Amino acid sequence: MIFSGLHFMGNTPPTFASLPQQLNRQSSELKLARLPQQPSEKQLGGLYVQSATKSQVFPLKQTKVNAKISGNVSQVEVSQTFENPFKEPLEAIYVFPLPDQAAVDQMVIKIGDHTIKSRIETREGAKEIYQRAKAQGRTTALLEQERDNIFTQSVANIQPGEQISVTIRYIDQLKFEGGNYEFVFPMVVGPRYIPGQLINKNQPNTNQVPDADRITSPIIEQDAKSPHKIQVDVEIDAGVAIENVRSTSHKIVTQQQGNRIFVSLDQSDQIPNKDLILRYQISGENTRATVLTEANQQGGHFAAYLLPAISYNPNQIIPKDVIFLMDTSGSQEGEPLKKSQELMKRFIQGLNPEDTFNIIDFANSTNTLSEIPLENTPANRQKALNYINQLQADGGTELLNGIQAVMKFPSPSKGRLRSIVLLTDGYIGNDQEVIAEVQNKLKPGNRFYAFGVGSSVNRFLLNRLGEIGRGTTQIVRQDEPTETVVENFFKQINNPILTDLEITWQGEGLKPEIYPISLSDLFDNQPLVLFGRKLDRRNGLLKITGITAKGDRYEQTLPVDFPEINNNESGNIAIAKLWGRARIKELMNQMFS
Repeated sequence: MIFSGLHFMGNTPPTFASLPQQLNRQSSELKLARLPQQPSEKQLGGLYVQSATKSQVFPLKQTKVNAKISGNVSQVEVSQTFENPFKEPLEAIYVFPLPDQAAVDQMVIKIGDHTIKSRIETREGAKEIYQRAKAQGRTTALLEQERDNIFTQSVANIQPGEQISVTIRYIDQLKFEGGNYEFVFPMVVGPRYIPGQLINKNQPNTNQVPDADRITSPIIEQDAKSPHKIQVDVEIDAGVAIENVRSTSHKIVTQQQGNRIFVSLDQSDQIPNKDLILRYQISGENTRATVLTEANQQGGHFAAYLLPAISYNPNQIIPKDVIFLMDTSGSQEGEPLKKSQELMKRFIQGLNPEDTFNIIDFANSTNTLSEIPLENTPANRQKALNYINQLQADGGTELLNGIQAVMKFPSPSKGRLRSIVLLTDGYIGNDQEVIAEVQNKLKPGNRFYAFGVGSSVNRFLLNRLGEIGRGTTQIVRQDEPTETVVENFFKQINNPILTDLEITWQGEGLKPEIYPISLSDLFDNQPLVLFGRKLDRRNGLLKITGITAKGDRYEQTLPVDFPEINNNESGNIAIAKLWGRARIKELMNQMFS
């Protein structure tokens, strides 16, 4: 998604020809560069510039985040204020993280008394508009999506001493799992390992990651001042009573007004050095099925949510071949590796008697516990625990090599499932290459489970691996109880309640365009979420079928009724944007295959 544009707010907008004179702008070429990198440091989103003699970071005056949650949809506005400390006009690059499934629908930049508002263009068209405006001395901005969860924004012709206010608005859907809704606001652009051979010694781009300079933000040096503070305000309106509001990442303050909860960060925990994770539950029974709709002159959109009420026998377990894929690169040094080792030990001890297992660890190279799957015996479990204890973190994150090693294993025998369990922070530059490898080479009967370990992880990569691998993704903070994580994992890995899911449309007129196309297995207390568009807005039925854990056929039919159009649009307008985001995601998946 590309945003670009120039818009002035005022009673008398200037003419096109008079813009350079009225603004008194002169073009200045200042480029983005990397500051010295320390592996243990975090990369924070922000504005970065390089003059002829040195690299510097724009002082960040403040960051404000306002989020409103309605049902399972969040609307978030992020505002940051910077100041140009230099004695010359300049161009700056603004790098920042967003949730990997967010749909950005607005960007506004205020520089001095002038306001720039965005419009959507193709990447090539937006760049041309931006370069032309920059050359003419006008204040202009360009927003580009480099990955699903990384955006870069260029701002040209910022005058000395001017304050720059950048506001981004986006829509996102909340994750629902195990009876909990989860709202995540990412605060860190984590340092990514860039594999491959350098193309140019003056840039980080390589033959495997040709856009490394676009996804690598500068590092704040160790002797720099403490990071700025961030103000976060979240309003939760679920339509029913809310309970057990908590954060696994930050200290929070909550206030209740009727069925609404207002959440803010405690003053003692406002440093943006880790992702904000907010979880809550709704009182009473969770809604088992609902369909939200929207209609306009161009067609109708719908969002369908289904939480199947299926009973199952937790003791009815399919034997599994479990392959653990463990990141032991330098980025895992310290607490992340310690947490991964704790998880691995409990995973090994929690396997079922008929399961087999193996361990592959990867950094610059890959190592394997055994050449063949090991039976779950006391001696083999002890062998695995000894192997886990001796692991150390060092080297680059060559995740692709680890994935390729797993894919070389033969398919599981009939009547068994293969579960591939990955533990990593996921911060690599060739994430698209890794996704393509799993998407194209995952064998029938295999499931991929991704665990993101750390205070900030690459959710885009981990979520996508869980989706295309027909498994799940779980983010594990270092202070999260290991027992809870392991218990939830075995509930999922042992008991998919619905498999072989299929969606069909029953009704007249055009067939709707529904995403995702490929559906993962469903686990207990995990909803099926679908987004659709129907150009003729004719009502119909959404039929969902699958196979239960008992082998029975499951069938559920949901009515889809579009509203009458009033004033060109009716219903929940966020649905159309979420459908668009789901479509983009599907197209990107097709690019990898």
